Amino acid sequence: MKPTSSDRKVVIEQHKRFSQSALWRMQREYFDKAGIDAWVNQVPFYITSNPFIANCYAQLVFGFIRDWIKKHPDATNHPFYIMELGTGSGRFSYFFIKTLHEQLQALGMHDIKVCYVMSDFTKNNIKYWEEHPALKPYLEKNLIDFAMYDMEAERPITLIKNNVKLSPEVLVNPLTLFANYIFDTVSHDSFAVHEGKLYELLLSLTTDEKNMENNRPVDMEQISVDYNVQEIKSAYYGDPHLDSILDEYKKSLHESSFLFPIGSIHAIKFLKKLSNNKLFIISTDKGYSTVDSLDHLGHPSISFHGSFSMMVNFHAISSYFKNSGGDAFLQTTRRGIKTSVFASGFTFDEMPETRIAIDRYVEGLSPADYFTLHRRISDSFQECSLDTIASHMQLAGWDPHIYLKLANRVTSLVDEADSDTINIMASCMPKMAANYYHMPKSECILFEIGVFFHAIKRYDDAIKYYQLAEPYVGEQFGLFYNLALCQHHLNHHEAALVNFKRALQIDSSSKETQDWVEHLEKSAAEKG
Repeated sequence: MKPTSSDRKVVIEQHKRFSQSALWRMQREYFDKAGIDAWVNQVPFYITSNPFIANCYAQLVFGFIRDWIKKHPDATNHPFYIMELGTGSGRFSYFFIKTLHEQLQALGMHDIKVCYVMSDFTKNNIKYWEEHPALKPYLEKNLIDFAMYDMEAERPITLIKNNVKLSPEVLVNPLTLFANYIFDTVSHDSFAVHEGKLYELLLSLTTDEKNMENNRPVDMEQISVDYNVQEIKSAYYGDPHLDSILDEYKKSLHESSFLFPIGSIHAIKFLKKLSNNKLFIISTDKGYSTVDSLDHLGHPSISFHGSFSMMVNFHAISSYFKNSGGDAFLQTTRRGIKTSVFASGFTFDEMPETRIAIDRYVEGLSPADYFTLHRRISDSFQECSLDTIASHMQLAGWDPHIYLKLANRVTSLVDEADSDTINIMASCMPKMAANYYHMPKSECILFEIGVFFHAIKRYDDAIKYYQLAEPYVGEQFGLFYNLALCQHHLNHHEAALVNFKRALQIDSSSKETQDWVEHLEKSAAEKG
């Protein structure tokens, strides 16, 4: 029986070094084409884009800045550049710079110059950041700048707003780098150890013919990945820092396949040159941190989610830093994400406040621990009491993303809740509003805050947040109807009539709204 066209396989490539695979080109094309929409229910990002992790990073950076100034008093005369690699949506950036700026201001450290650089390789994301209302105040304060930066290419990095080219002369203080869910999406090489010998895993890609268009795969999730082995008998990279790591794996691993984050290490090498060999890196990603965790693994699996990602070999990155005179702290094993901290040009033993922050916010209650707790409690939101919800929101730093999942539960509980819990939640609503970072096709937290105040009969506050929500939600029946109800309760009958009529224009079938319009018009006529 002959294969049908739907059965025919197309060979995309054969026996390719993994870091040279067409997969990485497809990955970049996906992000460039999708732009900000990549983060709308496709690429996972919440786990590293929430107020909790931003606060952890802010405490680490704050401790590092204080340590560096103590060792180098002249540091206050130069900016501390903090660069986020693969910024994506920009939500983490907003939470971080907001938190760090508030902390520096609260402690009177006004003389500290900070420039947070949001970077990505695609102009589409930068255009989104430039126009985002939440970032505007920090742009005006000159706390934020943007840069086109491709981790796979050694090209100059120029800040778009201030037209500053990052260089050893500009980067007088160490360059701080954030690498959240980015090391897992840049190029890797793949290897295997078998009976004491080291092999390279060469990649072959195939897909159904129907998945091809203009000689390119349409859907990456329909690509099949196969590996062929080829023994390595000499120094693979020709770099003693890297080849020594491979040699360690050859001796230490019994039987395993593993990834080597060569794209990330090449980017780190380039950034070390730019920064006079002074780097402070914080990274949260999925991956492996020990030799033991790298042993007895099958061939690397690829997770597709619009784009694709790999497990990060944090142990290799750590070894690279230590081999080249730097330092590394790898969080003890947790399920899920790992947070790692790396240093070049200094060691953590020289930085006491940084070390305390690492112990507290990486090894202590870490982003991984927070997410584990959050995931568990989120499974039972619909059974939680209001005081439990309030406590979780406090832990989460009044995160709009979480509140949107339980807003209906909150409003269903307010009538029976104690006044202390209601007052705590009401007093923290402005914090949550300040954490609002609008994303396309997402619900508006400002509207839900209005609903909360509406439910507890604080109508002035409800009106305030409903009005703040209008630029984001547009002309919606529920918005105008709720506004009108609140205005009616406050005896603002003329304004209420206007908004009931606006609601009726959107949904002329609403008998209730029609009744309100007739009632208010009749009352106005009687008074007139």
